[in-house]
Amino acid sequence: MDIFLLLFISLIAYVISLFLIKKIGLSKKRKCDNCNNCCPDCRAALNRIERKNTDHILHHITFRIFDARRYICSNCGWEGLRWEEKFHPTKN
Repeated sequence: MDIFLLLFISLIAYVISLFLIKKIGLSKKRKCDNCNNCCPDCRAALNRIERKNTDHILHHITFRIFDARRYICSNCGWEGLRWEEKFHPTKN
């Protein structure tokens, strides 16, 4: 099989999988009764922290489809990335 064709098919499969992950909502911010961004483990409010260098690299590798931010839970210690849909104001 041609190496170019193999790379092209792999790239297309990668981009399709990124859009499927976004459609499914994997690692998306979750709203709870008490906050707009809750911990996936204990449902407490998450606090924003500074991104790591690997987070910036991940942002570029995913073609900037996800605008993920790093959060930590002050209740249980969970730390990770969460992303949200872009805000689109409605016209009235």
